[in-house]
Amino acid sequence: MVVHATVAVAPREFLLGRTLAVAGDARIELECAVPLGDRFAPYLTIAADDPKTVCDLVAAEPSVDRVDPLRRGDDEWLVRVRWTGPRSPVLTALRDADAVCVEAVATRGTWHLTLRFDSHEQLTDCYHRCLDRDVRLSVDRVHEGEGLRQSASRALTSAQREALATAFDAGYFAVPREVTLAELADRLGISDTAASQRLRRGLQNLLADTLEADAPDPA
Repeated sequence: MVVHATVAVAPREFLLGRTLAVAGDARIELECAVPLGDRFAPYLTIAADDPKTVCDLVAAEPSVDRVDPLRRGDDEWLVRVRWTGPRSPVLTALRDADAVCVEAVATRGTWHLTLRFDSHEQLTDCYHRCLDRDVRLSVDRVHEGEGLRQSASRALTSAQREALATAFDAGYFAVPREVTLAELADRLGISDTAASQRLRRGLQNLLADTLEADAPDPA
């Protein structure tokens, strides 16, 4: 029976410990990709009020050799990362236990990993391998079966939260609408495009968490 586990782990035991200690409400996601060769997680999505500053923090990490921005948005960047040095204790434990990481998102200073195992025994083995390396995992959810819910780690960034709250208070979601997108963007001090992106991403995160939390477990 395939088992999915959503766990929380401190950045110092996984990745980007220095960055996430000072990055506030930034959201960093490892882009899932089929590994070719020995390269690990070459792409990151960084969502923050100031993604350039967070990108610079990532580049300064001792485990990072180089960071190349590929797509620059107002509050979200896609970057390619070249890692260096030994792998973290968590990654070593996952590799030794033959676990698969299908999602990894850092929000509010914590990594949330969705892991796939072939059995509960394999999950237990991985957990004990982490303990042997003095790594403390907090298991938030265990789900059996082929179907996979995404982890409940789509927390809003501070920019998304501000945009949604301002839009709600201003009547942007009212019928009829009481403020235009341009007027809302002016209140937020950003461009129309940035305002639209923040609203869309924020609503997407809220809806995903709400709908997945209410969905019944598969039989």
